[in-house]
Amino acid sequence: MTLMEQQRFLEGITHICDVDFLSWHGWEQLMAWVRRQAWRVDFFGGEKIPSRLLYPKSLTSELIAFMAG
Repeated sequence: MTLMEQQRFLEGITHICDVDFLSWHGWEQLMAWVRRQAWRVDFFGGEKIPSRLLYPKSLTSELIAFMAG
């Protein structure tokens, strides 16, 4: 999946537009969205956020893999 396809996929599921999800600003918005979801514990693997998700690129790639099944 190209960066543009990743961007479009995340915009489609989050309804957050005009944000670069690979930036820190995009990471903040994406993480806030994830925290509001009922499945957040399944995604995080518990209540705490894993350290690997504290970077924009890893959060976007893992969220895409989680959502794409």
